[in-house]
Amino acid sequence: MTMKMRTALTLSAGMLGASLVAPGCFVKEGESGGGGGGTTPSTECQAGCKVVDADGGDYCVPVEGECIDDKTIRSCFVSEEFETPPEVIEATCEDYESCGTGINGAECQVNGECYPGETRCADASTLETCENGAWSQTACGGESCISQPGLGAQCLSQAAGSGIFLAGKLEFEYLRRNSSLTDFDTTPAREDAIDFFVTVFDLTDGELIGMDLTGAGVNKDPGTFNIEVSRPVNDQTFIYFWPMLFDQAGQPRLAMAKAESDDAIHQYSEEYWWWGYEVCPAGTGECGTADLGTLLIDIESGSGAANIYRWLDYGVFSFEELFPGVQALTAAVFWNPGIAFNCGNCFVPPAGGGSKVKYDFDNDLSDHYQSTINISGTGGSPTQWAKSVLNHEFGHWSMQSYTKSPGEGGVHYVDAASLPGLSYSEGYATFTGQRNISNSPGDNEPIYFTKKNGTTFWVDISDNTWSGGSLEKPNASGPIDQDVNENVIASMFWSMWASQNAEAPQGLGDGPVFETIRHNRLLQNDQYNRGYTKVDMLDYLDAMICGATATEGQVADVASSVSYPWDGNPTCP
Repeated sequence: MTMKMRTALTLSAGMLGASLVAPGCFVKEGESGGGGGGTTPSTECQAGCKVVDADGGDYCVPVEGECIDDKTIRSCFVSEEFETPPEVIEATCEDYESCGTGINGAECQVNGECYPGETRCADASTLETCENGAWSQTACGGESCISQPGLGAQCLSQAAGSGIFLAGKLEFEYLRRNSSLTDFDTTPAREDAIDFFVTVFDLTDGELIGMDLTGAGVNKDPGTFNIEVSRPVNDQTFIYFWPMLFDQAGQPRLAMAKAESDDAIHQYSEEYWWWGYEVCPAGTGECGTADLGTLLIDIESGSGAANIYRWLDYGVFSFEELFPGVQALTAAVFWNPGIAFNCGNCFVPPAGGGSKVKYDFDNDLSDHYQSTINISGTGGSPTQWAKSVLNHEFGHWSMQSYTKSPGEGGVHYVDAASLPGLSYSEGYATFTGQRNISNSPGDNEPIYFTKKNGTTFWVDISDNTWSGGSLEKPNASGPIDQDVNENVIASMFWSMWASQNAEAPQGLGDGPVFETIRHNRLLQNDQYNRGYTKVDMLDYLDAMICGATATEGQVADVASSVSYPWDGNPTCP
């Protein structure tokens, strides 16, 4: 199998250790990270890689990537994993893509409207197929246009009004942290499986005879389904559940795929996660029963994938409510028991070349995703249960989808200061994650908890403490572009949002805090930036004043609570 080469950018997630990687690197042309001067800081390259060519000349490669021709992205990859040297990596776009630049860096952009062979439903009776970069319509006639996980959209017969229903409920097992914050409890808990795509197939002839979504609690109870099938079921009828979201045209936008490599930039799979159950269990005499009862995805059958999907699904819909009409990135999420990614846990933005999940081997067709989330799942790093980390990675996705990212990656630690752009990105992701797992600004959960390489630790962003002690705060008399601890940044966001359990609770809630990330002060940061060269917390605080989402007094209160040197001199559009 020939794979296009992809690069990872801003691979950042967990928080460990005690010191920082240098902000840039010298790399000899033709060598990976560590060549030449190793990780010697390169202030000229602003946290990118300074490459020295064979003739002694040099040039900078940015972390956010650059188009070096119409098919190639070159970027500086600075892993968050300790002792992993920075390196310059190139991603080659497919024949039907070209390298272009978006708000957050270089990306492979499809030529035309769509990918070759891609299908979608224009409406219930019209199939659209991508041909030469454009959508071509075909009337389904007496059939219906139906999108299916792993199969794309097709015109299919689906008789209606049979009066035969299959009802039931889907649940999954997961592990929770214990009360002492020392590990995950070994006794599984159970949760309703919400927004799973459901298909019913008669394997006698391979026909789809019904489809539905498990309930999210609006029109149906959480996790429930009630599917009208087109004909009576038999002992060859099976029901399948897929952790997968589609858009209104039937195109996949978020899906769980089975990781097949520990390389974060592999970004490819040949199988989605799914679970199938017999409708007529052998020997039960229950064939034709209308109520299947409660079906369970247990830990042994991969319920970790269900738990990951649970939180990302919630986050996607939560942000859609905050920003209706904004086109967010599509994302494939890779996880498999026993695989620990070389990035730990990480989000790979479009500069990585995008990810693919193959669904049609005969015609070499795949679902394409603009971005990737990699989640490790081993005994020592069971991240599938760490809701803080899962939602932290969602935070990175939301920054890349909805606002300006600093495009700054690298090793970062719980008890040490980071570059201002990196600490802003990581702090925002941690805050967004804890916000997602909280019930409200007044009923909140400020404790970030995880386990990595056999070690558990926690951070409390309500008071800037962690399992190893207190976090060091900035120097209030220092420069506005000083390095700062990412969790201190998270606590500043938290104080703005929360009405209690915070250093300086302002109780602004979702609206003002997240509305700010869409303000032109941030989206056009290149024009209004001050202090550090990349977008950082200083720019966010400026945007709060520029957009009137907080008062100068509120910003000053939050900044002073952690000794952050905001100077009250915002630059506004």
